[in-house]
Amino acid sequence: KQSNGWADPAPAQEGEYQAYRACYDLVKRKKFDEAIVAFKQFQTDFPEGRYSANSYYWLGELYLTPPPRDIELARQSFTFLLERYPNHNKVPDTLYKLGKVHFLKGDMSKSQEYLQRVIREHGSTDSSAAKLAQAFLQDKF
Repeated sequence: KQSNGWADPAPAQEGEYQAYRACYDLVKRKKFDEAIVAFKQFQTDFPEGRYSANSYYWLGELYLTPPPRDIELARQSFTFLLERYPNHNKVPDTLYKLGKVHFLKGDMSKSQEYLQRVIREHGSTDSSAAKLAQAFLQDKF
């Protein structure tokens, strides 16, 4: 079944939505270290859940919050999302974030590769990630 061109995720499991909201609430309250722990627990509790891809995205984001807590773990979270959920609606943002992560790691060619991929694959969809990638390329390269 398709909706909006993205594969529908699995139905939410019992208690999953509430657990996800609790994790995300920590992000909104800027309790980043607590949110990292909560999202990791969420992934243990709901490994195949409807919000699993989102949890990897937010973990990647959290690992990048200043001061960057762990750029390599951010890369791993974003890469896992991309490999495991290639049709998820977070893919454009994830590609953009991977471009930024590789820039931070000093791998300029890998950075450009991800940024150009966002533009190539999502530039015609009015994706904000594609616009951000274009701006990042113009600003940094």
